[in-house]
Amino acid sequence: MNQLLNQDHDPDTFPKPILPSWVFDQQAPDCLEDAAFSSGAALSLLHVLLNDQNNGVPIDLLRTRLALRAAVHGSKIEGRAVTEVELRDAYLLTVPGDAMGPDGDMLAFWREGTAISLRHPGWKKRLQALLPEDMQEYLPDWIVRAEDASASPVARSVLILTDIVQAFPRKEEVALVCADIILAQTLGWERPLPLFGLNVNRKTLRAASDGEDVRVDCYIAIARAAQDAVRLAHDLARRAARLRAVAPKLRSKGSDEAVQLFLSEDAVLPSTMLSPTILGTSNLMTPRSARRLCERLIELGVVRELTGRPTFRLYGVA
Repeated sequence: MNQLLNQDHDPDTFPKPILPSWVFDQQAPDCLEDAAFSSGAALSLLHVLLNDQNNGVPIDLLRTRLALRAAVHGSKIEGRAVTEVELRDAYLLTVPGDAMGPDGDMLAFWREGTAISLRHPGWKKRLQALLPEDMQEYLPDWIVRAEDASASPVARSVLILTDIVQAFPRKEEVALVCADIILAQTLGWERPLPLFGLNVNRKTLRAASDGEDVRVDCYIAIARAAQDAVRLAHDLARRAARLRAVAPKLRSKGSDEAVQLFLSEDAVLPSTMLSPTILGTSNLMTPRSARRLCERLIELGVVRELTGRPTFRLYGVA
């Protein structure tokens, strides 16, 4: 069984999130030093959660769920009011080869951006390929400028964000993804989390494109995004522990791999992600077995149906 499934975690014994009152939920700081301190403290707590396996955080699930939230925020920046449900549908229910539309494309962009392994020597090339063609030639210089700056991780990220929105004012989502990648790379994370993508708003992006110093606003945004990520990480750790605890009760072939998929994906579409093969594996599963597995997980209280529809159902960790 997968190492994650073997971890013996009691969901009721997880420590409560450590949320210092001087960092979390306080009035937003109004000076650079205080804002930088708050973001650094919040990022430190998040860093511990991401790197201590004893916390039991399903990091891939955390990343895909935050990517969904970042896509909702990105669509809002572009002037479209869209829900998580609508984004999931646009991304997961589009027939392969058909256009997903701007909302599905937004989610795909964030998922691909946050899936880049920063420990792979080709990560810069992969990021470059993700960008629109008219921006690709500038990316190496933007990255070098950020990496060479004598500044904090967040300040380096602000630098590349500012460079991008000044050169391409309407490519805010590219600027946010690149800022999150530089932040993760500077912090030594394996893959980025969408923190700039969660909280940096249109007003800040417009100010950056006009040449204003937006470091304070970005420090505050990152502090709040890291707080949200810490809370979500603890919540998902408890939910994941319950799923891992019932995994031995599942008798169907491929159930271990299916459980791992639920611990990695915000939403699972059985007809394409469990059947005819379990996504990311060569394990076969019939449509009937996939439906029965999902129903069994719902009975056990560890998975829920996300849409309320009788057909084209999506399932996620409860």
